[in-house]
Amino acid sequence: MCDTIVRSPALFLITFLFAVLLQTAATQAVDLQARSMIFCRPGGDTYVELILSVNSRSVHFQKQATGKLQASVRVEWLFYRGDSLIKADRYRLSSQPVDSGQFRDFSFLDLQRYTLPLGSYRILLNVVDWNDTSNHAATEMNIDLMPWPDRPLFSDVIMAERISKSTQTGLLVRSGLEVVPRLTDYFGLPNDTLYFYVELYTSDNAKDSVLLMKATLEGAQGQPTPCCSRFARISPRGIHVLTDVFPLREVPSGNYRLRLELRDSENRLIAEKIVGIQRLNSRIAPDFSKLEEPQTALSFVHSIRSEELPMHVGSVRPICLHTEQAYVDQLLAASPTEQTRPMRTFLHHFWLQRDPGDPAGAWARYAIRVEEVNQMFSTKIMRGFETERGRVYLQYGKPDSRTQVPNEPSAYPYEIWWYYRYKGQRNIRFVFYNPDMITNDYELLHSEALGEPSNPQWRLMLFSRTTAFRDLDEQMNRGHYGSFLEQNFRNQ
Repeated sequence: MCDTIVRSPALFLITFLFAVLLQTAATQAVDLQARSMIFCRPGGDTYVELILSVNSRSVHFQKQATGKLQASVRVEWLFYRGDSLIKADRYRLSSQPVDSGQFRDFSFLDLQRYTLPLGSYRILLNVVDWNDTSNHAATEMNIDLMPWPDRPLFSDVIMAERISKSTQTGLLVRSGLEVVPRLTDYFGLPNDTLYFYVELYTSDNAKDSVLLMKATLEGAQGQPTPCCSRFARISPRGIHVLTDVFPLREVPSGNYRLRLELRDSENRLIAEKIVGIQRLNSRIAPDFSKLEEPQTALSFVHSIRSEELPMHVGSVRPICLHTEQAYVDQLLAASPTEQTRPMRTFLHHFWLQRDPGDPAGAWARYAIRVEEVNQMFSTKIMRGFETERGRVYLQYGKPDSRTQVPNEPSAYPYEIWWYYRYKGQRNIRFVFYNPDMITNDYELLHSEALGEPSNPQWRLMLFSRTTAFRDLDEQMNRGHYGSFLEQNFRNQ
């Protein structure tokens, strides 16, 4: 459910005196990513592996005795079964030291393993900036710890930045391999390689003496990619460690699935694991000119009037792949006499690819969302889907939380949208603002989502209506009476 908060003039008058006493600090919320995975140990113990990544740009660095700068955060993991706290762990996590003036745009990684009694758990994670306790973030996840399997079963899959042999010991080393995990399933440029690590348990319970292990990267509809398929014969045993690497350079943009299968000698499926990934590859542009025209006049595209085709083609741009967007722009730039046939063909194939079973239904459902966006975000010169808020609403869905602040002192009108989960990302926020203060056209000022513009000076720009800034390295809000920006940004 989306919670919408509107800061009204009355609310401001009530809270202004309190805000004067509590001037907003010049801080920013800790940008973190976290993931949980379940594995088993020889002998039958089941454990959870928790991976945490903190973006260096979102925390404060402090000068050390060595003269270098370093950031630290306080990490707290809380494990609940129902309302009962079963385990708590708290520790300090520090970044690598950097030189003064060095560009700080990296993430520091942490990995912890916990063995707990079997059952279902809710895990709360709290992270606080060690050098500014007002700068913090929190998230939660749910896990189920099951007993050692009595049939062949795959563990969770680790997508990795790299996998290499290692004779060392450490949290990232497992089964003689250093596995550096990645916390996102998004593979854009320059990420042209997919490394993965998975464990297979109790294959010795299978009847055959030789089993077939298959790993395939396939499209969203199950079609295999030519470059990414592996087969291996394995002997049954208690635990198998399986790793591989798929080259993604020739894999076009799209949604894919990494499918792992274990089959017996008669090709019967014994165990299976599927993990979704997103690929963005601007090197490869599909040739839309070779699309076949709809074979039947019953196709839903023939019911669209010619004069409405540009609107329908333009409305799908927010959910297009990068290469599809370029073709949409090309269609919209063509003369009306050149548009009709290719537009119908494109819309037909676009929705057929999204929903092969019911492309007309998918189109109709999306048209309802477009009309909703047009009602909310249209301006005098743009339809709602052409605005930044409309684009984000269609691409990411309805936000879990939306805070609207039309008249905060010193700031331009702004909105903060919060998505708790989106395609492997957690707690991503969008900040929109209205610099002209007249129209309904809010611009996207800052986002934490992958592939979206991240603006380290967004706070300063939001308050530039009354407070100019000239330092290109300056990032922090200097504090403005009556501002609830940080509360709005952190507490959705």
